[in-house]
Amino acid sequence: MADQEQQDEAVNDAELPVIAEASENEAEQEEEQIVDSRGNPTVLDEETGKPIEREVIEYKKVECPPCASGAPAWMATFADMATLLMAFFVLLLSFAEMNVPKYKEVSGSMKNAFGVQRIVPTVEPPKAKSIIAKQYKRARIEPTALNVIQEQTTDVEQPVDPVLKSTTKSGDFDTNSDVEAVKKTMAKEIAEGKVEVRVEDKKVVVKVKTTISNGEDGTKDKQSSGAQVSQDDLQVYAKIAMAQTQVQSALQVVEASPDNRAENLAGTNSQRRRRAVADQYEKIRMNLSNEIKKGLAEVRRDGDKIIVRLAEKGSFRSGFADLQPGFKPILQRIGNSISDSEGLITIEGHTDNVPMAFSERYRSNWDLSAARSAAVADYLLNNSGVTRGRVTIIGLADTKPVMSNSTPQGRAKNRRIEVIIDG
Repeated sequence: MADQEQQDEAVNDAELPVIAEASENEAEQEEEQIVDSRGNPTVLDEETGKPIEREVIEYKKVECPPCASGAPAWMATFADMATLLMAFFVLLLSFAEMNVPKYKEVSGSMKNAFGVQRIVPTVEPPKAKSIIAKQYKRARIEPTALNVIQEQTTDVEQPVDPVLKSTTKSGDFDTNSDVEAVKKTMAKEIAEGKVEVRVEDKKVVVKVKTTISNGEDGTKDKQSSGAQVSQDDLQVYAKIAMAQTQVQSALQVVEASPDNRAENLAGTNSQRRRRAVADQYEKIRMNLSNEIKKGLAEVRRDGDKIIVRLAEKGSFRSGFADLQPGFKPILQRIGNSISDSEGLITIEGHTDNVPMAFSERYRSNWDLSAARSAAVADYLLNNSGVTRGRVTIIGLADTKPVMSNSTPQGRAKNRRIEVIIDG
């Protein structure tokens, strides 16, 4: 054992110088390494002993492009598609209607197929068929009287219709009270001017203003051939017969003379004409209500004449007679309102007192006012039912002002067009 230990120690002592020599060579090589400018060790060339230059690759710093502001493109597209889909489904839902009879039919078939043990009656409230409201606000309903004539039936026996006759009763009767009773019974006919009730020689006299004619002449006597009695006259005589049964005094029925009948007919025609003018006046005011509120039009009545006064504002350019586009709808409504009237139509053109200057077409306000009235007449004749034989145009320049020309407001008021409907 001792010999073995001695041999191991001898081997170790022999290896120590070799290891020491290797470490010294490594140290020498480390000292011989050359460092470049960047601090990196270089490799020497074995033949020349010079350091080998390394290829240096420089990397440039690339900056990212700036990000776009706002939402990305995909998000906007997605939002648009979602909105369109939602609108599409809302439309489908609004168009959908529940077919109640069909639903009841299907539910009944299922009940018969599967059987029902107990039937519970239910009261279903009325339901709407669509989610879209048909009416957005409450309508104000006003009662309207309907002129409906219905036949009346009764089981009570009615008296025989009285026969109209002239009586010559004698005795002391209260004639004044009988006259009042007759007037009360025939109040409507008296108001319409068809009859006249008075007292003569203690008798109640009912004067009938008939309009009996043969269809051609209203002054023909009722005994002439072909004479006809109107339904209104028959109703008048029926009421007189009814009133005769209610009074004690003698009642006499007289008819108006031909002259009186002609006067009555003329009065009736005059009343009808006044009513027609009143209706025409209200119709024009209703059709031009918006323009009247804005101060562009004025409608007034002078006897049987209706005067429609149109301001120059928005109708013509200064110094010209060409219709402005915004003025034509007003003329259209006027034409529709007066097309069914029967009277003559006069169109008057008016200007202020400022003389014409630098105008190649019109030498004076007379020419300008006449040209403007002619332009209005031409539009009414070509765009409404107004016939040519009824229309007259007049240019009055500044001869009929409605206000003083000393102020701009007065001059603007005087520049106007007047459409006058005579009956």
